[in-house]
Amino acid sequence: MYHSLVRIALVVLVQATVFVATLSYAEPKYRIVIMPKLVGISYYDMVKQGIEEADQELSELDVLWSGPTQDRVEKQIDLLEQLIPAKPDLIAVAANDPVAIVPILKKARETEIRIMSWDGDTNFREFFVNLVDYQKFGTQLVEALVEEIGTKGDIAIVTTTFTAPNQVQWMNAIKRYIYTNYPQLKIMDIRPAGESTEESYRITRDYLKGFATLKGIIALGVPNVPGVAKAVKEAGKAGKIAVVGNSTPNLMRAYLKEGSVKKVLLWNAPDHGYLTVYCAYRLLIGDIQLGHGFRAGRLGTFFPQKDGINMQVALPVLIFTKDNVDQYHF
Repeated sequence: MYHSLVRIALVVLVQATVFVATLSYAEPKYRIVIMPKLVGISYYDMVKQGIEEADQELSELDVLWSGPTQDRVEKQIDLLEQLIPAKPDLIAVAANDPVAIVPILKKARETEIRIMSWDGDTNFREFFVNLVDYQKFGTQLVEALVEEIGTKGDIAIVTTTFTAPNQVQWMNAIKRYIYTNYPQLKIMDIRPAGESTEESYRITRDYLKGFATLKGIIALGVPNVPGVAKAVKEAGKAGKIAVVGNSTPNLMRAYLKEGSVKKVLLWNAPDHGYLTVYCAYRLLIGDIQLGHGFRAGRLGTFFPQKDGINMQVALPVLIFTKDNVDQYHF
């Protein structure tokens, strides 16, 4: 009887040990925070889909999506102050201001939290998951405009802010390419609309009243392109004033199919979220090195490139037209 009881106890103990080991294995090893510029707009909802997909694939990760309801760096700083005491393993932030956010990121790093950026870069980070190559994107936006209006004429630009890193880089790339290749294209004005379809609509109406010779508008910011397109269409200027910019296929589908907008540039928004999560994971396990490829799930292999701060990778540019827009649903 004694030996039988011992054997039963050992079996129970082994089973319990296996059960505990299974539980331990299932527990996420790393906790990361991904912070967008703001929450509650359709574009970042699409990004979040890719984040959730990667989170499901990587059982070692626990991913928290947390962002402000206004695209202001002060709101991001407040949120980061609240997140630091929880000591996640990594924070990936899409900065609304690359400089103002640095002190709080340094404070997080002092507590051994790893720092990444995505979407909007910062001046302090280990790694950046860029949307697209800045210069290539600026070049393609200008070329899309030139295809419609030719190499000379008056144009205007609607952006989100004058501080968001990607917007600044895109505008610089656009200006450089115009000044070097199309000096007879004249930029009449550049105005910020935030991330607001309504404000970009209002600004465009002002442009149409103020610049009688306007031939084209470059709109930067996913919610801003449909606002510009709507104002141009309502004024009866579709086909006379070209509109190009970066937006989602879902927002621009009707304008593309009716022909009032010819081309829209972007990247795959869900893929950006997906890639950000994989980069965070690879960084945490020490698998990201300059010039060495790393796997990012279904997206394949990426090779980090050196930049002015540390390293980065970027997604390819997508171009949406009336012929291919129905292939994409985000």
